[in-house]
Amino acid sequence: MSARQISAYCARKPPYFCAMMCSIMHLLRPPLSIGSPLKPETKRMMTENIKHRSARAPRNMAAACMAVVMCGFLLACGGAPAPLAQNNPQRLTAIAQVAPPMRRMEIDKSAYPAPPPRQANARIVALLLPLGDARETIRSLAGHLYNGAQLALFDAPTENLVISLHDTKGTAEGAQEAAKAAIAAGADIIVGPLFGSSVTAIQPVLAGRNVPGFAFSNDASTAQDGLWLMGFLPEQNIDRIVSEAIAQGLTRFGALVPQGVFGERIAASFAASVDRFGGTIVQSEAYPPDAEGMFDPVRRLARFDDRKAAHMAEMQRLTDEALALLPTRIDDETGLPIAPPEEAEAVFKLLGDDAPELVSAYEALALVETLGDIPYDAVFMPEGGLALRNLAPLLPYFDIDPRRIKFIGTGLWDDPTLRQEPPLHGGWYAAAPSANWGGFAARYEAVYAAAPPRLASMAYDAVALAARLASFQTEAPFRADLLMDPNGFSGIDGIFRLKPGGLNERGLTVQEVTRAQSREISHPPKSFVEHDRRLEAAMSLAEALRRSNPDRALPNLSNGAEDASGQEILPEADGLENAARLAPVAFSPASSPTSSPTSRPIGGQ
Repeated sequence: MSARQISAYCARKPPYFCAMMCSIMHLLRPPLSIGSPLKPETKRMMTENIKHRSARAPRNMAAACMAVVMCGFLLACGGAPAPLAQNNPQRLTAIAQVAPPMRRMEIDKSAYPAPPPRQANARIVALLLPLGDARETIRSLAGHLYNGAQLALFDAPTENLVISLHDTKGTAEGAQEAAKAAIAAGADIIVGPLFGSSVTAIQPVLAGRNVPGFAFSNDASTAQDGLWLMGFLPEQNIDRIVSEAIAQGLTRFGALVPQGVFGERIAASFAASVDRFGGTIVQSEAYPPDAEGMFDPVRRLARFDDRKAAHMAEMQRLTDEALALLPTRIDDETGLPIAPPEEAEAVFKLLGDDAPELVSAYEALALVETLGDIPYDAVFMPEGGLALRNLAPLLPYFDIDPRRIKFIGTGLWDDPTLRQEPPLHGGWYAAAPSANWGGFAARYEAVYAAAPPRLASMAYDAVALAARLASFQTEAPFRADLLMDPNGFSGIDGIFRLKPGGLNERGLTVQEVTRAQSREISHPPKSFVEHDRRLEAAMSLAEALRRSNPDRALPNLSNGAEDASGQEILPEADGLENAARLAPVAFSPASSPTSSPTSRPIGGQ
């Protein structure tokens, strides 16, 4: 029975029955569950309390058994209870719900340690999450983000930090109301909201308030000074994979992008990135969301019809040449010439060893369906999930050989299920470093009994950064100059830094899809000094490529999309499943905020 049912049941019984039930619940209660950091003296009190309770366990159990026997006797005398009224069940989220007040019970409060007092100068981190969103997947994600934030608070090097939770309901209006409530409650910094439309909605609320914020959106168009995006920006992801491909000698690109708002944004970013790093886009095609509609765009990208026609023409040329070399055969009965076979295979079989080079050329051509080189070195496919699983097999089907043409993608490829797709084996994609993710995920699951989605680490890093700054700054710890430290910070998802205008910059890795597991082919930078040096080298290479090919031109990448729904671009939104992604990162000792050559760790134990 739940606590609510026990309370309702006891309310209809005599006082002596309620007293005995309280005694049983008190004697058999489990150890106190800890959900937030405790002071050392509090932890000591808990340890002594548990030892004391363990020592008296036999006596408690005997008393409990006697109480149960007496309750059984009293229940037998009292008759059957009236049926309990059933409330409508409510859908639970990952956030604990507060139960309504029950009948007051007198318990021994000395058996429980007192909660740590909140410091008078505590900094308030206001967490804006879509807890009441209409979509179950988003509500679940909101709960995981809250859990990640709580985990960071537990690891924080300071007790001078508290979290206040505000529901945006997954709407722009809800986000605005949540931001107003957070400001009214004295928030020192905002973490959230999740969607780009919600980020735009809270900007007027924060204007002039001197309250900075970390939003989870990855929509660069919503960024502004003082409200930084923590999401993995597609533009940076594309820059990383394009620069790595060009550094490996792959300078000519084809692209397959989805129709719609997401595809338009990605196509524009891809064009800018290829141009920036000195490459050339040879051809780009857009495809609809349905699997059947993907055939024609891939066929066009493969130039399949032209290459098929070239294959047939070459096959005819070889056959004609073989027929010319084929000796005339005479029918023994009629004395007339025997007509040559109509099938090319039979012609070359008759030719035999008379023209071995011609026969070899035919046999090689018979193994393929097309003839002619594809005019690009790599094909860019930004989507992941089901769309990529439908799209990838069509490329070899239309004779784009993944052994000769490199398939490249984004962090949406950071998905273990894609290892089961042979066409993607050997493909490259940019993603967040995974060195810290495994430990974080294991610890998260141990605490919450659930695996975290990839974006849970963003909430952890955001709160950990706030705690890191609050630990060594008593006055104005969230100033812009501290947040935008050019050396950045090191978190669960690697190094990152906040830029003017509200964008972020991250150190990403490049992975290769293999049958067993992804393989790192380019390690993430360990500091922004290394990051900036890599960028300088890439720009020098781009300048050299421009000088060697001054006439290169980029095609129009308009994908003809008609979808202008403005739907939020949310990687891994169906479980954020992005979403591909942690032993906790140890805190460095509290230090002054002066710049250093390395990124400062922000997580802790």
